Amino acid sequence: MIFYLTSVLFWILKGFGLSLLTTAAYASALYGALIVIPAFLLGRELSNEYGGLLAATLIGTAPQILIRTFGSSFDTDQLVLFFLLLTVYLGYVGLKKKSITSFSLALIGFTLFMFTWMFFFYPIFILGGFVLLYFFLALIIGKLKKSEDFSLKKIGSKLISHLKFFIVIIVCLFIIGWFNEINIITNLLKLMGFAQAAEKQIVNISIAELQPFDIFNLQGWILATGRFMIGEEITILILLIFMSFLGFGFLYFAKVKKDLRKFSFLLTVFFVGIYTTFRGIRFTEFTAALFLILISTGFGCSVNFSKRNKLLKSFAIGLGIFIAICAMGIGLEMGSGLGPDQNTNWDNAWDFLKTKTPELSIVGTWWDPGHMISGLGERRNYADGAHCSELHCFYPINTRITNLGKIMATSNENESLELIRKYQGTSPKVYWIASDDLIAKFQWLQYFGTGCDARYESKCPLYMQLPESSRSFDDAGNIIIRNYNMGQQTKVMIVSGQIPIPIFVQGINAALFDEIIIYNNTQAVPLKFSEGDINSLIESLKPLERQLNIRFTNQTVPMTVWIPRHFSYVVVIPPNLRNAVFTKMFMLEGQGLEHFKQVFRNEQVKIYEVI
Repeated sequence: MIFYLTSVLFWILKGFGLSLLTTAAYASALYGALIVIPAFLLGRELSNEYGGLLAATLIGTAPQILIRTFGSSFDTDQLVLFFLLLTVYLGYVGLKKKSITSFSLALIGFTLFMFTWMFFFYPIFILGGFVLLYFFLALIIGKLKKSEDFSLKKIGSKLISHLKFFIVIIVCLFIIGWFNEINIITNLLKLMGFAQAAEKQIVNISIAELQPFDIFNLQGWILATGRFMIGEEITILILLIFMSFLGFGFLYFAKVKKDLRKFSFLLTVFFVGIYTTFRGIRFTEFTAALFLILISTGFGCSVNFSKRNKLLKSFAIGLGIFIAICAMGIGLEMGSGLGPDQNTNWDNAWDFLKTKTPELSIVGTWWDPGHMISGLGERRNYADGAHCSELHCFYPINTRITNLGKIMATSNENESLELIRKYQGTSPKVYWIASDDLIAKFQWLQYFGTGCDARYESKCPLYMQLPESSRSFDDAGNIIIRNYNMGQQTKVMIVSGQIPIPIFVQGINAALFDEIIIYNNTQAVPLKFSEGDINSLIESLKPLERQLNIRFTNQTVPMTVWIPRHFSYVVVIPPNLRNAVFTKMFMLEGQGLEHFKQVFRNEQVKIYEVI
């Protein structure tokens, strides 16, 4: 679906001089904006226009959704969220009305969703859960109240009519899928398998988005309700209002309206939303969309409940306006920082690959830029995500990710070279990318490459990338000290001079590092301090003790500090990674490597020819 829609847009816009790349970037934002339409329809269906408007506002501005939909990354998230809300709405209306029109619209919605996303059964499970819960609660109430409206015969008749709706929808989808060569059973099994164990494909956990997510704490609820954060007090106030609206929606349908259908639907969406977070933080965008529908429904119900009391109604609407203004402010502020996942450094790297390397060259790095290597660099890649199965490649994606991690994490260059040649095939040249984003991602390169899990094993610490937090100046305005916070009362302090000296500070105790890597123009220079050097340096730095309220010790920190030329961050390198291939590629500019020749570099990207 995303390819067809974007092709139509490109056909329309190419007359205005827009490239396919630019069209795709704008299309991503356009698809994201469309989400507010089904959000409004579903919110209005469950409550009223007030609930629909707030649902559209919140879902259109929620940071937890914006980062996946308006970042101009050309991915399916935008359309998936659009069709998720649309099919839930159309399915709910179809089950309620059971008319030819409502059935047809629901079938169209599910068909389009089937063409968009392999896990299109997700909303069908939501609606199926709603039906089962609704009739289960009806049976319980029938036994308790012994009411004719809840008799077994009437309940059974309604259940059968609902099941017919599902059966016909699913049969039609199977037929349409069969004609379009979509294997629905396989996709259904994949969804069920993913819901139970997504980690079968290690690409799912190496993106650091399927990490365990705990919804049952304050931060978890903030993320699961859209991540509306604007100062600690306002954030808590917004969350309290959200929880109040959410709870009121349940009470309104359970006690005031006694609408078992809507109560069952809200309860189903609530539990599905919670379970979805169990698959990892990545899926809080789905939970946020579902929870914001519940919150907006509760708001609409509060307006309905207070309509006979002008003061109470004004208060309810005022709360909604307050929430909407906060949401739009937060969304606009965040939106200003979103855009295509590109910058000049990466653009230059892709241009180098495209114009300065043989056409059939193969390029390796970690797996996630693989699509960009092929799409922007126009070269072959080692891995591009989750699209390499045993049916299409000699080595499946799990094997490739494991090998890519080992190539970077090992200190044995020959082992790296052997793995690189394993995939070369008919490519005349091999190039390798070491980039700054891998510093933060290195947990996964090390884990999958060497089996050493930094989350649980103290023997395999990771790089610590510390952003600059503050500076001190002398009377002439020159920078004399840069601070890089590590944690509470712990930081790295760099004293400016002909040779910048990093100091580890914990409380009032200060110590020097065993080694630093600095730059002489573009040349990385490692400096290993001897005992005499340490004593001499400490003596020269003694005057800083009183000024900075620190006290130097003669012991050193057995780690290396890499100081890039821009000083915007520093990297503390633990001993286990000092001689890793990635360290030598990125921090040492290729020093110590015999089979990797640097052919391109900037502050973010270093490219090596494998020789």
